[in-house]
Amino acid sequence: TSRFIVDTYHYNNHKASDELCQKFCNPAPDDGSQPNLVIVALDAQGQPYFKHAFNTQVCEQLNAWLGGFSAILKQMTAYRWNY
Repeated sequence: TSRFIVDTYHYNNHKASDELCQKFCNPAPDDGSQPNLVIVALDAQGQPYFKHAFNTQVCEQLNAWLGGFSAILKQMTAYRWNY
């Protein structure tokens, strides 16, 4: 069975009634099916809890950061670059 894991931002916008999506697109399944996505960590009191093993929204954050440079890069033609 294949899984199409989506980032948490997009997953939260999916319908809770969509069982197929809930099963195969969940970025943080708590059933142990994806141990590389969810790890067990300890809180300040030493109690275990599930947490994301990595930042699932890093692409969204990178695109937002790069968007700040789009106006500059649009002006960077070959003529202007090769001074």
